[in-house]
Amino acid sequence: MKIQLIFVMTIFCMATACINKEPSSTNAEYPTNQDSLTILKKEKALIDTAYQQHKNDLIVFVKPVNKDTLIEVKNDQFPPNILTTFNVLKNNAGKTLSISEYPFSESGDWNIRLTHYFDQAGKTFAFEREARFFNSICTDGIAIESLTIFYNQSFQPIHKLYNLVDANNKPLKKDSCQFPYNYTYHISPELKPLEKFIP
Repeated sequence: MKIQLIFVMTIFCMATACINKEPSSTNAEYPTNQDSLTILKKEKALIDTAYQQHKNDLIVFVKPVNKDTLIEVKNDQFPPNILTTFNVLKNNAGKTLSISEYPFSESGDWNIRLTHYFDQAGKTFAFEREARFFNSICTDGIAIESLTIFYNQSFQPIHKLYNLVDANNKPLKKDSCQFPYNYTYHISPELKPLEKFIP
């Protein structure tokens, strides 16, 4: 399953011609215009709220194992042997607001969400990775790691938020944890190449 996940992420990278963005340090921050950042944070919050309130309106695609194309899921009829799931949120005008990718965990030891957020021009203004996983050694239950990056119009990172907590929202020390499920992921600077990947 790990090999298959790496395979689909490689295809994803080739299709999007995107770049890898791994966190370099916790709570790092980039120089930015505070007013612009405030607007981007509010826009992301609105999209997150719409995602939660309109889950039944999401367009869902899955990448089955040993299939080259994605399949749209209707009426919650998921095919067997899923490699990854994509949830697409659009507004009333048909504009794509966000795409969330959920790689499938066969063991159930981890759950990863990778979300692109798009502005009205289809440019990525934010990206968020959230991982919930066991076997971290720094807590008996699940560890929850989240990274949010905000971008300007030139796709330069202007602000980064990193958080690592346990199930009770108690902060965990990154140096005391292990991260056995940190698979490679990629961030697209705009929606257009992703639209080719998502039917």
